[in-house]
Amino acid sequence: MFYSQKFGQFAANAQYASLPADVVAGAKLRILDVIAAACAAIQLGKERELLRMLDTTGSVSVWGSNSSRSMRDAVIINTASAHACYFEDGSRYTGGHPASAVIPGMIALAQGRQVSGQALLTSIVVGYELFLRLGRAIYPSTVKRGFQSTSILAAPSCAAAAANLLGLTAQQSTDAIGIGCSHGAGLKEALKSADSQPFQVGRSAEGGVLSALYAQQGVHGAPEIFEQGFLKAFSQDPQLQDLDVDLGSRWSLEETYLKIHGGCRGNHAPVDAIALLIQQNIFAVEDIEHVEAHVDSVTYAAAIEPPLSGEDAQFSIGFSIAVRLLKGDALPARYAMTTLMEPAVRSLIGRIRVMPSADLDVGYPDRRPSVIKIQLRDGRKLEQHLDHAKGEPENPTSIDDIRKKYRGLAEPVFGSAADQIEEMVFSLEQHSNIDALAQLLRVSALTERALK
Repeated sequence: MFYSQKFGQFAANAQYASLPADVVAGAKLRILDVIAAACAAIQLGKERELLRMLDTTGSVSVWGSNSSRSMRDAVIINTASAHACYFEDGSRYTGGHPASAVIPGMIALAQGRQVSGQALLTSIVVGYELFLRLGRAIYPSTVKRGFQSTSILAAPSCAAAAANLLGLTAQQSTDAIGIGCSHGAGLKEALKSADSQPFQVGRSAEGGVLSALYAQQGVHGAPEIFEQGFLKAFSQDPQLQDLDVDLGSRWSLEETYLKIHGGCRGNHAPVDAIALLIQQNIFAVEDIEHVEAHVDSVTYAAAIEPPLSGEDAQFSIGFSIAVRLLKGDALPARYAMTTLMEPAVRSLIGRIRVMPSADLDVGYPDRRPSVIKIQLRDGRKLEQHLDHAKGEPENPTSIDDIRKKYRGLAEPVFGSAADQIEEMVFSLEQHSNIDALAQLLRVSALTERALK
């Protein structure tokens, strides 16, 4: 069998009853988390231009907007919002973000189709499985070749998830995934234009959803699309040994990390290492002579040092360290031009040197470490080594951490509806129709930001 057929059978056959309880719990937590990530972007107005441009009339909710769009436009806008602050979950084995790639698209597709909470959860788990297995096969080669893995993986994983949600046959699901492989596009360099880059993820998710709907009409995909196309195109040396092992019985969802800091994931181990030094030592920011932040070469390649804009700051390890030291956190709202222009922030960034270390490449991506060295003016030298940022399976966040993250970001957007959304997400398996959740996600308490 070709990989498209194996994945098609998996997508068609996956059922809620076969999902382990911890995987279901993990899926619900990631739904709540990606809604929180979208709220961070909505508060910063990052969805406004897409709302203006994509204005096709429809009944599918645009999150936090008090408005609706066509299903296609809603998939693009909600996906882009979920990805815009890079505050959703991710995987160090893929360099990508499955939550934003899969979850908004499935909620948009499900709305108005009498889809149960159990069916939604199953489709999301299916999408994660394709995303994470394919991502492991092509990463990090795909990034070194210039592609952004989230965009590349969003289309086939969304196609698989949508095929499951729509109840397609094994052949139709095979075709959906095959068609979807051609509709994921995105370049790593686009990350340096953070205001437009999330659009490529939104378009890829849209491509995946449309691929499933196209296959539902009886249109066929190329059977050997993975062997002769996708894997060769996006990787110099695809790693195939685990691509289909235990497919349908071993689940990958919980290998993803959950974020408590804003900005690119590469910033987080350095920020967490700084936090440990703050806990273990007494010093003031003005006592710092200079800081060295050592990271692996893949992380360093994505860094923008020094940052020249708020968008650049999202990929700046130096900026992230500076705001953690000066402000006490590195939440998404910190990644703004106003913060970057503060004299104290600029001064401290000037004393932070970010550098790659070959020693830290050893074992990547099983670990994504950082070493922080602080030289204090009184002669003290502080050093902290951290293998795993907070939120990785080896250094996990708690449910309470994610609830706190959600409430802090969702309440300003949804107002009193935030509590109802949280309650519905955590009881999804009990709901026969997810439309009530989708309608709540449309609510906006940010009336002063309504589009004219």
